[in-house]
Formats: sequence, C-alpha cells, structure tokens
Amino acid sequence: MEADSIPHQIMHGFTQLLLEGKLEQWLNLYTSEAIFEFPYAPAGYPQKLEGKAELANHVHNLLGMIEIQQFSEPVILADSTKQQFVAEFTCTGRSLVTGKPYNQTYISVVSHKNGKITHYKDYWNPMIVIESDLGGSKHE
Repeated sequence: MEADSIPHQIMHGFTQLLLEGKLEQWLNLYTSEAIFEFPYAPAGYPQKLEGKAELANHVHNLLGMIEIQQFSEPVILADSTKQQFVAEFTCTGRSLVTGKPYNQTYISVVSHKNGKITHYKDYWNPMIVIESDLGGSKHE
C-alpha cells in the first residue's frame, strides 16, 4: 500500500462506513488507544474521547441525534513522513431531534500508524450544532 493512498483509504472508510451505519467496521479504522478531539466543541459537548469504548459510545449517541445523508469528497493534504494528514470536507444531513438541517464543514487533522487512526482532531463549526439544535430544547 502506497503511503499517499493511506489518507484516502482512511477518509473513504471514515465517510462511507458512517453513512452506512457500520459502527463496528468504522471503529476498526482506529487503534485501541486512539484519541479523538473536538477543539471547537461548545459547552456541554465532549472535547476529548480516549479509546474505542468512549468513541463508540459517542458515535452511537450521535447517530441517534443526526442523520448524515452525504459527505463531500475530502480534499487531503498529506505529510507521509509524519504519518499525518489534513482533510477538508462537508456533510449534509438533519437533526433527528428537531428535523432542522445539519450541514457541517469539517477540517480534520489525522495522525495514523500502520493504516489506523491514532489521533483525530475534528475542527467543525459549533454554530451548526447550535443552529440544528441537536440537544433539543437544551439550547432554546
């Protein structure tokens, strides 16, 4: 496997498996001790998940709150010497809580080793989360 293709394979799996709701296969993209961070998370939302169990719980809850209908093809800037890449992409979807649109833009900084994600920093727009009212009446 070419080093340059690893980021594309990771992101293809990341987006497709989430769209298909294949949580177990999606979790296999990560090392067991992977860290997933949300630097822009608003108050009341997680800022850091450590390990597959925390990640599984979070994504299971998230998929109960939003329906992602599609992801854009990610633009990837990779540094194979550092085993790290940046991916910029969007999603369209809706809140299952309120029915409001959930159209998000992501910039993700991803570190990987042996084809698995070790650290994922998810820079998404917190205003979209607030506007889609994912927490129901919590933001009213």
